[in-house]
Amino acid sequence: MVDFGSAPKDRWVCPNDRQLALRAKLRTGWSVKTQQLQRYGQTDAALDEAEQEVILQVIRRAEMLEVTEQERVG
Repeated sequence: MVDFGSAPKDRWVCPNDRQLALRAKLRTGWSVKTQQLQRYGQTDAALDEAEQEVILQVIRRAEMLEVTEQERVG
């Protein structure tokens, strides 16, 4: 671990892209409290089919780009 001088050891560090991609696939958020904050004072509103399809298209496109990038890299 890198020592930042007098900074505390539990200092917040921005997650890297790999961690963010994994969190997106696992449907977790930026922090362990993300789900608590999203649910505070709100009721769950279901997405309609059009919204779900748009989300699925984005996920498919991202997965396709990831496969293409892996093939390109090696």
